[in-house]
Amino acid sequence: MWKKRLLKFSKWFFGTILSLVLLISLILYMYKDEICNVVIGKVNTYLNTEVQVSQVDLTFWSTFPNLSVDFNDVFIQDPYEASTKRDTLFASEQVRLKLNPFDIWRENYTVKSIEVSPGTLQLKVNEEGEENYDIVKHQEDTVEQAAPVDLNLELIQFENFRLSYDNRVTDQLYRTHLKDMTLNGALSESVFSTTASTNMKIIEARSGKVTLLKNQPARLSIQVNVNSDSSTVEIPPSTIYISELPFEFNGDVDSIGYDFNVKGKNIAIADAASRFSVEQSAEVKKLQGTGYLLFDLNVNGKSNNNSPAMIQCDFGVDNGFIKDPVSKLSLQKLHLEGEYSNVGGKEKEFLALNNVSFNTKGGPFAGNLKLTKFDAPHLDGSADGTIDLTILHAIFHIPAIEEMKGSMKVHSDFIVNGVLREDETMDYNIQKCEGEVDLLGVNVQLEDDQRKFRDLNGRVYLRNNEAGLQDITLKLGKSDFEINGVFKDVVNYFKGTGNLISDVDVRSKRISIADLGSTSKEEKEDLQRTFMLPENIEGTAFLDVGRMDYEGHVFSKLKGNMTINGRVINFPRISVNNGGADIRGSLNIEERRPEYFYLKSNLVSKNMRFKPLFKEWNNFQQDVIKSYNIDGVAQVSLNFEAPFDLRGGIISSGIMATIGLQIDEGRLKNVSAFKSITESLRETSSARMIIGKNNINSFEKKLLDLKFEQLSNTLIIKNGIITIPQMSISSSALDIEVSGQHTFDNKIDYRFGFRLRDIKEKKMSEFGEIIDDGTGMRVYVRMFGSMDDPTVEWDSASRKEQAKKNREEEKETVRAMFKSEFGLFKNDTTVQEYIPNKIPKEELIIEFNTKDTIEEVFEENERLFKRKKKDRPQFKKWELEEKKKKEEEEELDWDFD
Repeated sequence: MWKKRLLKFSKWFFGTILSLVLLISLILYMYKDEICNVVIGKVNTYLNTEVQVSQVDLTFWSTFPNLSVDFNDVFIQDPYEASTKRDTLFASEQVRLKLNPFDIWRENYTVKSIEVSPGTLQLKVNEEGEENYDIVKHQEDTVEQAAPVDLNLELIQFENFRLSYDNRVTDQLYRTHLKDMTLNGALSESVFSTTASTNMKIIEARSGKVTLLKNQPARLSIQVNVNSDSSTVEIPPSTIYISELPFEFNGDVDSIGYDFNVKGKNIAIADAASRFSVEQSAEVKKLQGTGYLLFDLNVNGKSNNNSPAMIQCDFGVDNGFIKDPVSKLSLQKLHLEGEYSNVGGKEKEFLALNNVSFNTKGGPFAGNLKLTKFDAPHLDGSADGTIDLTILHAIFHIPAIEEMKGSMKVHSDFIVNGVLREDETMDYNIQKCEGEVDLLGVNVQLEDDQRKFRDLNGRVYLRNNEAGLQDITLKLGKSDFEINGVFKDVVNYFKGTGNLISDVDVRSKRISIADLGSTSKEEKEDLQRTFMLPENIEGTAFLDVGRMDYEGHVFSKLKGNMTINGRVINFPRISVNNGGADIRGSLNIEERRPEYFYLKSNLVSKNMRFKPLFKEWNNFQQDVIKSYNIDGVAQVSLNFEAPFDLRGGIISSGIMATIGLQIDEGRLKNVSAFKSITESLRETSSARMIIGKNNINSFEKKLLDLKFEQLSNTLIIKNGIITIPQMSISSSALDIEVSGQHTFDNKIDYRFGFRLRDIKEKKMSEFGEIIDDGTGMRVYVRMFGSMDDPTVEWDSASRKEQAKKNREEEKETVRAMFKSEFGLFKNDTTVQEYIPNKIPKEELIIEFNTKDTIEEVFEENERLFKRKKKDRPQFKKWELEEKKKKEEEEELDWDFD
């Protein structure tokens, strides 16, 4: 029985609830437009600008027990005359006004709370002092509606809201991101107190040229007392947190102006250094230490928009101690007296860091800095002492540097003046910059850079517009460097108005080219191409490198004078050893497009040995003749030009080269191309009949171990083709004539010529060996096609050409004999005297720069490269000046005492 009653009661109860829900939903649907129009009408009576709304909804159940009017996609444009839809005063995806549904039933439209999420409010004052937020109508301009809407606000909420204030007259900019903000209280009363709570990020707080805060989190919960009758706002002392550091905050606002004060509240300097050293970092390294940060900021000004805020800030540290728990290094006896003020206007604005001093592991440091004239900055400062770079980087996290260790000893005085150009860019004139910087075991690695600069030592001289490097040594990967030199016109170089003039010596035991790249080869493929050679550096340099590695190749004893100008590097004289060969000559490198170079060289060598050279260069990427197939010593003259891609190497199709070549005591052994010739002879029936099987075997034996005393020729490389003009390879066993072409993709067209008597075995008579008189039948063979599978055939064209040449030579010989023996053709200068044939001894003369022989080039380079370390009289002069200056300072200190 009770089950039936429970079921009956449940049906009645839920039916009533459902009916009530349907009834309320029906009433809201029927009066939705009327309620929304009343609220919209009331909002428009308060504003004198257009409010754009894409949609207005009336909701109840999602905001139960309140009724809300939702304005979706709200947009208010700047009221300036020249503004466009891109100029935003206010925008929000949703503005929600909450009302009491029973008040609406009594036709009393009272707004209890406002919610804005997400959105932006951009308050501006332009150069003429016009505000973009003066959009509220004055009281006498409002018109009451029949159904009034009242504001009885108790709550205002913002979520994911961006707020900014940009005053062009006073040059002030404040930008924040309110993650959440709540205002509680009787906000519609003439006198009320409200509690403001927010979590936000201060994106930027700037007054003039001084940035007070940037990208720092903040949170606060303060009380605000408002009196509309007397137009005053009071903020009693409260604690606010900036980057989780506590500050005491209070302020007053009235009809005349405002006055705010922010004071540090027992801020430990270790916490301050930890929080402000790493910008926008998710993990903040906790530094250890003792001492407190002294901070007192006062901001006041007049309420009108044309008066800038007057800022007076005093800050400092006394007897502080900071320790990095990772490196165990510390700053001791840290002292700082700082002050910033713009009271009195821009002409009296200044930032001063006075009596800065601390001790590190390397020793004490002291300095001063004063900055004035912020529109055209004037810097006046001094620095004297040792700085431990490890602890410096741990505290301040110097931008763009991943890791830094070592120490730096500084003694410098400087005065720098800023000059504003007509295009509103800043230029700097160094009025004074004198001093020295000693680098002591410095290690540096830049961010996003694979290079690690290690063991950096030496001295840097600063002399106004000049700088000197004395005994600078460093290591980079497997490479090491020693640099000495002088740089001139330093000021204009850093200003971007002139070239840096250099005169340096660079010495090294070893340089690996792979160490010089800031990215790996794989990473470089994904990066945009940029110029590698500077356009604004010119001067001279001397290189002395014991060993240089590049992609598996070793260049030793590299010496040369270098000039650089306009992305062109020129070595008028260079010396290097590669593959056991001593090479001399000149080299020109020009970067015509980003990472695309054009190379020009004139090189000679008199002791180039083929076996180690072929092994060094991996047989020059071909399989025809390998290191174990060739031997001999060559004299070479190379005139070479080619484009070079830094990412892909030499572009072979663009190579243009002329190679003068003389080989002595040469040997070709087991060359596969020669083997193909004899295989072709065996497969040809006519060849077997004429030559004979035994003779072919004997011929193959000669070809597969071909020795010769001397060979000379000039090879030409152009359009990806190596052209070999006709040349003779003479040996005691066999004479061969060779010519042809060989492309870089291993397409060949070779022509070989042999004497038939050389192919056949030599015959003996009772008087001894039968000597070839140079006459007799010649055999010509052509090898063409792919190097991997060449085609070998009889070369009838070469045979006909040789026969024609022989006939012409015989005619000339006969005419010469008639002239010499019988006196004919005496008046014909084209007919030469007959000279009997003798065994020729070839001599190769290679021109270098149209006048020098190989020996002269080598002798001149030897004189040039016997260069000692260059004396730098500037360094001695600067050392004496510094010594005299220190003596004068000591005398002044003594007189003062």
